[in-house]
Amino acid sequence: MKKLILIIMMVVAGFTAYSQQDYNLERALLTDNVVNREPGLSTSKFNLYSKGYFYTEFKNIGEERTIYHNWYYLGEEDEKTLTASVELKIAGFRWRTWSTKHLYLPGKWKVEVVDDEDNLITETTFTVE
Repeated sequence: MKKLILIIMMVVAGFTAYSQQDYNLERALLTDNVVNREPGLSTSKFNLYSKGYFYTEFKNIGEERTIYHNWYYLGEEDEKTLTASVELKIAGFRWRTWSTKHLYLPGKWKVEVVDDEDNLITETTFTVE
């Protein structure tokens, strides 16, 4: 039984790693601006009513794929409320893209990057004060 559980855990971990490697994510960060397709300084805190940017850079993607930047407000006990889902197309040798969100609620937030099958590519949490 222990061997079976171990095998299942290894298979699940392998699928997760495959999904992340398959997308060749080079950079993912929160920032308060993007200029000439480059992000500003990375941050994990924003002022209330400011605008947040989530920036991602992929390399060696190949044919076109769809990803989503899902912005969540984290309520009590970190329950997620989806506030925006931004569909982004990526393709080619190098692709830089970002989404923005007006941050209108104080507290904890999260951005998840997922593919079109809802596989998690990366995620990050931040606060709005």
